[in-house]
Amino acid sequence: MKKLVISIIFIITMIPAFAQIEDEIQQTKKVKIENGRAYLLEKFLDRDYEKVKEIKDYLKGLEDDNYCAFYPWELWQLLYWTSEFDALSVEFSVDSTDFHALDNKVMPTKDQLNQQLYIHSIEDEHILRSNLQDAQLSDEDDDFFTIFLDWNLKPLSSENQEIVNGKIDDFLKTYPDSRYEWVAKNVVHRPYLGESDWGFGFGLSFGTGFTTGKLQQPIFALEICVGVVYKKFELDFGVNVTSLKTLYEQSLPNDSIYPKGSSASGFMPFFSLSYNVFKKKWIGITPSVGIGFLREGYPTKDNPNNKYLDKKYTVSRAGVAIDIRFVRIRYDFGITGLGKGDGSTMHTISLGIAGIGRIQKYIE
Repeated sequence: MKKLVISIIFIITMIPAFAQIEDEIQQTKKVKIENGRAYLLEKFLDRDYEKVKEIKDYLKGLEDDNYCAFYPWELWQLLYWTSEFDALSVEFSVDSTDFHALDNKVMPTKDQLNQQLYIHSIEDEHILRSNLQDAQLSDEDDDFFTIFLDWNLKPLSSENQEIVNGKIDDFLKTYPDSRYEWVAKNVVHRPYLGESDWGFGFGLSFGTGFTTGKLQQPIFALEICVGVVYKKFELDFGVNVTSLKTLYEQSLPNDSIYPKGSSASGFMPFFSLSYNVFKKKWIGITPSVGIGFLREGYPTKDNPNNKYLDKKYTVSRAGVAIDIRFVRIRYDFGITGLGKGDGSTMHTISLGIAGIGRIQKYIE
């Protein structure tokens, strides 16, 4: 019983001390910042921008060498909303020392402020742009503040970042000594995941055509190729396999005849170099030149004399491909047996699939 009485007395005497500690906790800088940010967010969602400015100033007054009330991008967005462009100019005029100093400060606890600022900036973009237009800023300020706003409101993508990087490059050429240089180069201008100059190509097609000359015959061909791509150039290595039917009787050296309509085959490894002369969205036009090594073979099962018809040619090729997305329509022209007196021309139209895969890398 005595211990219980002592415990009750102890608790009663400590109540004022607990209340004092609780009050002290509520007065700590970190709690003040958290509560102030929550109040600022409430007034921002109420569209009470004058009150937002007052709360923002109060929170900035709490900052010191140890505590920070805003992340930089939060403060930048707030100043657009409150139309405080002189203050925004000061906040943008920082360097690496200022940014690295944040590493040693207690930053605010993550909450919904940054997310809600971004969401409402997207939804009410016209308000921010109107605020900027009405401010009558200097050319340098107007240009940079506009670029930053464009960058902040656009979805994050390689395409958008590439556009912004170009704008920053132009800005720094126009204002080489700009006080916004560090933020421009290190915050807004960022590497983006884009395509390298190098890549790989592939193609698979089926075609039909004909040859002219001493061995006039229709062609049915299968062609497979792979290649290395650099910018608009592509160097391909491929194989062309053909099935032939003789259109005319073929004379053999022993005075025998290889009948019209008989079978033959062709096998041609080749190299080709192509250059993309037109590319817009999903349509491309690519001419090419190349060289191949063709072997025409004739069955000898029924007539051993057919071996005299087997030929090996160097083939000079030229062609043009039209790509519609991954579908490729191609015309090829080849000349065989140049300088041997028994040359033929080859004409092939093919339909297939083709594509180029670029190596991905971060581009400054």
